Amino acid sequence: MPTGEVGLMAGESGNWSGMWDDLPDAARSIVKELIIHGPASRTALARTLRLSTGSLTRLTKPMVDAGLLVEGDVVHDPVNGRPTRPLDVAAGEHRFFGVKLTADHVHAVVTDLRAQIVAARDEPISDHAPEAVCRQARRLLDELSGGEKPPVGAGVTLAGDARAAVQLGGERLVDSEFLGWRQVPLKLLLEQELGVPCVVKNDVAALAHQHHWFGAARGLRDFALVSIGAGIGYALVVHDHLVAATEADLGMFAHLVLNGGGPMCPEGHRGCAAAYLSSESIVTAAGQGLRRPVTYEEVMRLAAGGDRVCRSIAGEAAEALGRLIGHIATFSMVKRVIVAGEGVELARVAKDDLDRALRANRRDVTNSAEVIIEADDFREWARGGAVVAIQGFVTGSD
Repeated sequence: MPTGEVGLMAGESGNWSGMWDDLPDAARSIVKELIIHGPASRTALARTLRLSTGSLTRLTKPMVDAGLLVEGDVVHDPVNGRPTRPLDVAAGEHRFFGVKLTADHVHAVVTDLRAQIVAARDEPISDHAPEAVCRQARRLLDELSGGEKPPVGAGVTLAGDARAAVQLGGERLVDSEFLGWRQVPLKLLLEQELGVPCVVKNDVAALAHQHHWFGAARGLRDFALVSIGAGIGYALVVHDHLVAATEADLGMFAHLVLNGGGPMCPEGHRGCAAAYLSSESIVTAAGQGLRRPVTYEEVMRLAAGGDRVCRSIAGEAAEALGRLIGHIATFSMVKRVIVAGEGVELARVAKDDLDRALRANRRDVTNSAEVIIEADDFREWARGGAVVAIQGFVTGSD
């Protein structure tokens, strides 16, 4: 996200016009620290960011004067005991638009600067043409904003190579198998329709960013995220940075072999992650065992209720997930793995099987890897879109 663009949009929604694009990196670091960790005294901020108190005061004063930062009520500084007024960001004064696109739905949210959702809506995609989807996103933005506080940025996430499928003349073109898109200049189309700077990201990467700044991985420098459902997704954060991966890299992860004698996936790999964990594989296996069509939700419900067929299928899949998480923890040496996605109910229904396989893979070392099971909520994925827009706004890059 070009910094100059952000400064222009900010000028339309606050009294800090013309100053955001001139902020040095140290000032942006202050804003980032306050957004993620909440109000802090100048002394605490200076210590955390390794700045002198004089430098921190010089950096924050123009932001306070402009209303980007605000001072709280007087409290006693926990560092030196002196009276102080903690600094915080004016989170409620900024709005961000986040969108998650699936094969058939648009999930949209409007958030504040701390990614707190202030409005949300989900609806079917009425027309899959890229231009039509952008128009639908604009209509949702208008409805959610209600004429109040236009957003300063937007983030749209989707499954597929949303970083740079092809580059032509500097324009990033997006591929998405689920939407039937090939070489779509989505960022350009969105910015033309929405009228604000936009970021386009792979949905799993955006969800990892959301957890890193505001969710289960806040404060961690290293963690991994696995999503299960229609597809198998993976994101790895090391030393506070998301490891870049192409769609080909992520495709290889989905077909990592977990059991050479296991079931076969549609691409002909026996015992790979997708063969065990994709919702299609689970539904197909359950349908064969029950001798009737079933949905993923029904399989999980029957498994939780003790149905022999569905419980066996869920147990096998959860064991595979435990082995997969064990491999991730061993190869990357992260200590926390977040499990998310529309298929995440599997990790709850068969948690004992997951834990047993993880312990076995990690040689029965207790608590060698913590597993966090997230809710199945597409609005959290849409919130991930808002978070990458917030990150672009704060850091001056996408």
